[in-house]
Amino acid sequence: MEFGSCNGKAIAVYMMREVYRAERGKAPEIVAAFKALFTVFEEAGFTNRRIYVDYAGPMDTVVGQWEFDSLDEYFTMERGFFVNPDADAQSLIDAFNRNATSGYKEIYEVIQ
Repeated sequence: MEFGSCNGKAIAVYMMREVYRAERGKAPEIVAAFKALFTVFEEAGFTNRRIYVDYAGPMDTVVGQWEFDSLDEYFTMERGFFVNPDADAQSLIDAFNRNATSGYKEIYEVIQ
C-alpha cells in the first residue's frame, strides 16, 4: 500500500509539533509534562510520538511531536481537554504554563 492512500483513496495524515521555550533549567519539567501528555495521546491512537530537546540553537527548547489522522478529531479532543479539566488534566496544563516562557504549534500534512 502506498503511503497516503488506501484502495486509491487518499488518506490524510497530519503531524503536530508543539515547541516550548522553557524557563532556564526547567526543560526537564516540560519533558515530564510531554511524557504525561503522550499517555493520553497513546489512548487516543496518536502515533509516532517523539520528544526532542535542543542540541544546538535556542537553549531550553523542548519539542513534542505526534501524528494523527483527523484534524477535527484532534481539535475536538484538545478542546475537551481544556473544558472543565479534572485534577490530572489541570496539573498537566499548569506544568506547561508554569515552566515555559513561550510556545507555539506547527501542523504539517505528512506526504511520505
